[in-house]
Amino acid sequence: MENTEESVEGGRSATVKKQSVQSMGLCIFLAGLSCFAQLYLFQPIMPELSRQFHVNPAESSFSVSFSTFGMAIGLFSGLFFADRVARKKLIAFALISSSLLTILSSFAGYFWLLIAINTVKGILLAGSASIIVAYIAEEVDPAVLGTVTSMNIAGNAVGGMSGRIVTTLLTGWYSWHAATFFIGVFCLLCGLLFAWLAPRSAHFRPVAINVRSKIGEMRRHLAIKPLLSVFILGAILLGCFVSVYNYLGFRLEAAPFSLPHHLIALIYLMYIIGTAGSLFGGIYSDRIGTRPVLILMMFLMFIALLFLFPSEILSVTAGLGIFTFAFFGAHAVASRVVAQFIPAERSTSISLYLLFYYLGSSILGTGTGLVMHQWGWKVFLFSLGIPVLAGLMLILTMSRSVNRGVWSSTDRSLKK
Repeated sequence: MENTEESVEGGRSATVKKQSVQSMGLCIFLAGLSCFAQLYLFQPIMPELSRQFHVNPAESSFSVSFSTFGMAIGLFSGLFFADRVARKKLIAFALISSSLLTILSSFAGYFWLLIAINTVKGILLAGSASIIVAYIAEEVDPAVLGTVTSMNIAGNAVGGMSGRIVTTLLTGWYSWHAATFFIGVFCLLCGLLFAWLAPRSAHFRPVAINVRSKIGEMRRHLAIKPLLSVFILGAILLGCFVSVYNYLGFRLEAAPFSLPHHLIALIYLMYIIGTAGSLFGGIYSDRIGTRPVLILMMFLMFIALLFLFPSEILSVTAGLGIFTFAFFGAHAVASRVVAQFIPAERSTSISLYLLFYYLGSSILGTGTGLVMHQWGWKVFLFSLGIPVLAGLMLILTMSRSVNRGVWSSTDRSLKK
């Protein structure tokens, strides 16, 4: 009889646990989807913004660059106060308030008003993007941690891809105002569902941050040349990736391609290939070490740029696919190196990496646009080749100075 009762109780416990995982996974998925659908909302419609507001391609990129710049500001600020506020409250506030700003931006009649709203929105979104990992680690049973974490990654990818596709299609069929309003309302619903369904921060304990010691910790990290090199590599990776996706729409709209909006929207399906790149980077960095994989990915990014030169749609498609695969693979490996470098201060390392990462998006994303506006597509690709080669040289140089164990497939040397 007792065994039966224990069996029933165990079954109930397993059911509750399963339901909890499903609920938590859904909430994490919605948070990632909302964040990245909003962050790059205006990237696919930059040509339309350029026409509507009478600005050049480089100026239209401000709609993306200032969002990521705001994200960088938010990440930096979060180092000093994020551990003082309950995780769920901070994430819910970030998702809901940013969605309201997205809705507001759909009514913007002036370009610089749109940019100002996007900057504030980026700052708010950092409250979700930077805290969600800590929230998962604190509230999820270790037995299902991988499952819930994968939902976060899936939400990021689906949000980034579907947000761009939906925005492109709705802009072509209606207007950029309608597309922005739709995304804002959808993301607001996601934020409200998160606030309603997500478990409260039961295991969160507020921590008072010593500003002086935190700044000292950041200085120590920046003084480590191999670690600084990986931070710079992150800036190069996202800067080049965003640049290609920022301006490829202008290229495909113009002759000789002259593609309609619904076909241009399909380029964002390449994110599926990016997911494969992330898996490849993770698996093979375990097998052969991180350095060889990073070298391969940077080499592939350079080769992909060569495919983007010809005015042939098959060549451009292949180049974009290779470039996307290589970017996601390199980013996955670089993130791993940063996370392993100083395990006791991992949160600071990751925050600094993301700070450089999003600053690279802002700086290169706009700078390369100025090159394209002045000298055209081919010179634009040449200008991207320079930071890609610089990133490759950075990796080769690091191999001489960094502890060999950091680049191996194990963490043993990091514990010495």
